[in-house]
Amino acid sequence: MAQLNWVFLDDFGGRHKVGLYHGDRTGHVMIHCNLKVVQIDFSVKDTKMYSFFIEDELCEVILEKRKDGAFAYEFRVNKKVDTPRNRVRRVQEGQNRKYMTMVAIGIVVVLLLAFFGLKWYGHTQELKKIALSGVVGNYSKSNMKRLGAEGKRTVARLHLSQLNSGKEQTISYALLAVDSLMDQGEFKVPIGTPLVLPTGFPFTEGDEFEAIYLPSDPSIHRVNFFQPTRVTTTRYLEMATKVEREKHPAVSPERSVCRVLTAAEHSGWPVLAHIIFQEKTPEENKRYNQTTYEHLWTDASLIQAVQEKCKHSR
Repeated sequence: MAQLNWVFLDDFGGRHKVGLYHGDRTGHVMIHCNLKVVQIDFSVKDTKMYSFFIEDELCEVILEKRKDGAFAYEFRVNKKVDTPRNRVRRVQEGQNRKYMTMVAIGIVVVLLLAFFGLKWYGHTQELKKIALSGVVGNYSKSNMKRLGAEGKRTVARLHLSQLNSGKEQTISYALLAVDSLMDQGEFKVPIGTPLVLPTGFPFTEGDEFEAIYLPSDPSIHRVNFFQPTRVTTTRYLEMATKVEREKHPAVSPERSVCRVLTAAEHSGWPVLAHIIFQEKTPEENKRYNQTTYEHLWTDASLIQAVQEKCKHSR
């Protein structure tokens, strides 16, 4: 005798035990659910299916006779036939599909917003980085690549535009050729005394910086404030030396000059800004001030360099 048992869990958490008896010789069939008989049949010698309800679910037990004469048995819930429960299920599944579609659309929208947001953020950060180091004419990534591949070097000279009212002052620049003006542009800096370039150094009329331009279209160019010409670097050295002498009168002029030159040689010309603005408080100048100046001279290697190179000056 074939004897099988299944456990069916309904959508509401109910647990139902389904059992089947099928006699080997007689072929008699009995199906029970939760210890109650739901189907009886006699002399079942071939494939047959039995249907019955558990709560509102249409359930089926299939007896399938195989080629070798043995039977295979299956219990299943019919979710396709038209029953009240299946109609409700189809409505719920339709709602679920709509919900999942909306969720999928929402995820796609969020991913697209994140993608374009990150792209915009990256573009904005790149522009901010460029703005801190220089000025770009006709900025685009393709133009930057062309500048890198085809650009030629020149000099950009800065001039003060007419004084503005408000919080910003316009500074213009001109790209110089040997015998002509190739292109020009402008940028803005916060109004202050003195006017300060994006590098943090004070602006002086006629400051010059290296620039790169596209020979076929000079309007595509970049002015690099971190590449001052020798004239401008010399001016920064003169400013730093003047401030150093004024703020430390007990030190000989020769030693003041030596300290400034050694600092620039040892740490690079940008450290001159610490010396130029050494009288400023952090509130007056967050970037270069008394604190950053004092920190500059805590560098043991710089102190040693000054001691070696300035030992003959007092």
